[in-house]
Amino acid sequence: MTAPGSPRAHGKVRHLFVKTFHGREASELSGGESLLCVQGWGIEGDVHANRLSPRQILIALASDLEKFAIAPGSLHENMVVSLTPEHMFRPGAAILTDRGVEIRLTMYCEPCSRISHLIPKLRDLVQRRGILGTIAKGGSISAGDLFTLLPDRYALLPESPTRRFRDFVAAIPPGTVVRYADIAVGMGVAHSFVRAMPGYIKRNIHQGLPMHRIVNANGQLLAYLPNQAEKLTAEGVQIERAKVDLRSFLWQG
Repeated sequence: MTAPGSPRAHGKVRHLFVKTFHGREASELSGGESLLCVQGWGIEGDVHANRLSPRQILIALASDLEKFAIAPGSLHENMVVSLTPEHMFRPGAAILTDRGVEIRLTMYCEPCSRISHLIPKLRDLVQRRGILGTIAKGGSISAGDLFTLLPDRYALLPESPTRRFRDFVAAIPPGTVVRYADIAVGMGVAHSFVRAMPGYIKRNIHQGLPMHRIVNANGQLLAYLPNQAEKLTAEGVQIERAKVDLRSFLWQG
């Protein structure tokens, strides 16, 4: 937590966007509309809302967009803000709006091929595409809202994907299961990462983690996990024909 009297920055919300479907452009809110932020979930109606995810909202600096001549919304961000001083805008900080919303900044959003048409050298946007975050306290946000940024309010997420994998698996509650895709969401990595998940499981199988709580996309048990059925049954998970009913036992955060 940030101590009283610690340095802080002050900012203003300039633009707001909601993305309702993957593959579609985000829609900018008009002057009278607000983002409805739900604690632990994300933005109401946004495709990235997910209780497991550290990527519930993306915030970009107006100065970065201006520097690279990029139109607001083009980086798939949800918020464009101005901030002084800007060097405090980094993972681990918290944004507290004057209306009570708190956003935890979790990680830099990595530049990807979807935005390569916006800039000659994609690497120039490393740590300049914006910062992802989660909704720590809910409420509404409108363009023009003022906020305070508190640096170093939260612990940093591990940079190592292996560490993030282990932390996520360790947090799966007894009596529930997750799929490969759920782990990718919880790690904050791209969906394509699911192809690497069997390797992560096998390399970490002796780390004392509850790997037996991982199933495939259809809820089927994994052949390479020893005694998975017995361990899940002992936790109260019902299994029929080597398959778990995801409607009853899927952990959603």
